[in-house]
Amino acid sequence: MATIKEIAKACNVSISTVSNILNGKEKARQETKELVLQKAKEMNYVPNYMAKNLKQKNTKTIGIIAEDLTIFHTPAIVDGISACLEKKGYALLMGNMRMYQKYGNAFYTYKEYSSLVQGEMQEMLAKRVEGIIYVEGHYHVMKQFPELLAVPTVAVYGKVDSSEVPSVIYDDEQGGYEAAKTLISMGHRKIGVITGNHQSHHTMERMRGFMKALFDNGIPFNPCWEISGEWNRADGYTAAEQLIQQGVTAIFAMNDIMAGGVYDYVNEKGLKIGTDLSVIGFDNREISEAFYPTLSTVALPLSYMGNIAAELLTMKLENQAGEAEKREYKIPCQVIYRNSICRIRK
Repeated sequence: MATIKEIAKACNVSISTVSNILNGKEKARQETKELVLQKAKEMNYVPNYMAKNLKQKNTKTIGIIAEDLTIFHTPAIVDGISACLEKKGYALLMGNMRMYQKYGNAFYTYKEYSSLVQGEMQEMLAKRVEGIIYVEGHYHVMKQFPELLAVPTVAVYGKVDSSEVPSVIYDDEQGGYEAAKTLISMGHRKIGVITGNHQSHHTMERMRGFMKALFDNGIPFNPCWEISGEWNRADGYTAAEQLIQQGVTAIFAMNDIMAGGVYDYVNEKGLKIGTDLSVIGFDNREISEAFYPTLSTVALPLSYMGNIAAELLTMKLENQAGEAEKREYKIPCQVIYRNSICRIRK
């Protein structure tokens, strides 16, 4: 591990210049800043952010790494983590990788993704955290974590390909089952479904639950009533047109945004949601309450997921047996009943 003195020598600048640049205080020339930062990276310099705590065995500090705080589910998860850690007397350090903002929706396919994840982990470890909670931006199985983790780690909203890292996710299959069951309980048997893209874990699991609910209630699955989209409002509109023309009485849209497209088409045709057609969405986004009539949907237990992740991590830190040893913790979703569903008219 390099020292500031060694970096200064390699760059042929003063120690104070290196120290100020690494601490963001130096108003040096841009080329000097770039040289110092590059050399620090090459020489594996690790800043000592918590020198006051070095003599202590425990810092009581947890690091939270979010792939992107602007993705809709992340703030609620982080809030749940924060609430739990606050009660337990832990401080937290927040790291926001801004992956979606920098690289777009498929950021996890970016060629530098692995090195970025590992770099963020190393930066957090340099701050002497006792544990890390990693909040994924999209559900996928991560293979980018360092093989030997220096501190206990928990993943939220996705999985890690490591027996050492438990994951906290929500139950997509159960959510899909409950969405279909809700429509069936209101007498609907001609139920259309608007899915996300077929490669999505969310699509596959929600569809599995949807079809299981049909089977459990003796309703045959009609593949013509399944229309795939890309999670956007325009695809919801197009799918609604096809499904309504086929005579469905209810539609399950696999997210609230596509449900908005259903509303657009129905309103354009002079029909009424909750009277002529029943609709249920998924995610319980803020927009679901802004629709008229308000949209029934499946709520994600995001804050609770964060709470559970923090509980798991602190249990690992405190060497408590039980849930901390599980590889996966799957939390059920909940149907939110509003005004977009009606009982079928016979």
